[in-house]
Amino acid sequence: MPSRKIKVVPLGKNQQPARLSPAQKKFNSLIQRIDTQKKILASWQETLPQCQQEIAGKLAPLRDTYGEHQAEMAALLDTLSATHKFTRNQQDKIAHLITSICEELITQHGREDLKPLYNRYSGWDFDESVQEGNEIAGELLKSMLEQEFGIKLEGCELDFSDPEGTRDRLEKMIEEQQRQTEEARPKRKKSAKQLAKEAREQEEEANASKSLQAVYRQLVAALHPDREPDPVERARKTELLQKVTVAYGNRDLLQLLELQLSAEQIDQGKINSLAEDRLKHYNKILQCQLEEIQEEVMATEMRLREMAGLAPYESLSPKRLLALLNKDIVALRNEISRIQHDLRLFRDVKQFKSWLKNYRISEPGFGPFF
Repeated sequence: MPSRKIKVVPLGKNQQPARLSPAQKKFNSLIQRIDTQKKILASWQETLPQCQQEIAGKLAPLRDTYGEHQAEMAALLDTLSATHKFTRNQQDKIAHLITSICEELITQHGREDLKPLYNRYSGWDFDESVQEGNEIAGELLKSMLEQEFGIKLEGCELDFSDPEGTRDRLEKMIEEQQRQTEEARPKRKKSAKQLAKEAREQEEEANASKSLQAVYRQLVAALHPDREPDPVERARKTELLQKVTVAYGNRDLLQLLELQLSAEQIDQGKINSLAEDRLKHYNKILQCQLEEIQEEVMATEMRLREMAGLAPYESLSPKRLLALLNKDIVALRNEISRIQHDLRLFRDVKQFKSWLKNYRISEPGFGPFF
């Protein structure tokens, strides 16, 4: 569903009847939930350009600068190691520093030129280590998927350098094997209850489409610009009709109802007194609409998470995202100042050895300078 800026017109909030039916309560609830999701989506859409500007204008250049200083640090440490004498313990610390820096720059900045340096100080071949790690992870993932979905993934290669492509291939394989399994099962004759349920669902879907189409036709008939002699009113109706066409194409019932209010075809009282069967049809459409906009909100939020390099499980809002970006920018500036200081300090080998004395090799997964 394409992103779009949405003007929200409240429905179902005024002129409520004394007692609401279950269908009317659900209708009002869906309207409010869609309203809430639209506001959330609008908030994310407003935040997106600002985030893009902060990332492109500040965060990305700082990351590049820090990466350049890291590469300079790795080269300096290599030179110190080759031109001065160090104890075994000091050599181990230097090797850890160099391999940690190189690993981060290779994986996060694409610095393929640093692989020989990594290989020399780690005693491992970087590409072989990555391949071996991917194979282990791949076999574990295959085992989990086979157990979860009851499928066979023999001969399936999982490329972790292309996570999106791998995910798409896995989804297709799972769908295909599940389809084949379903087709191989003996066909059971559906019970009268199952057939009745399917027929009822098809009828409800057809009725929901008819209800949506009825609203659309009423609007088209009322807003047709060729029937309007007044130029100003004709322009207004033309604009409304364009919105009607877009809303109908998106099956956006809420927008069509809002346009009916704008066109003065209905009022709030008529909405509150809709027949039960019509409400049920409307609720089916509104439920689908709610799910679509929820998916759009999740997709927009995930896109921003990826841009900012945030974890998928971290609680997030537009305000918090901007605060986190600002925090990252401040942290990177501090790290750049610190590594610049260390680069100046380490050029004096005595100062460097003194620094090494207090340095402790960090736990796996934590870089020494960031």
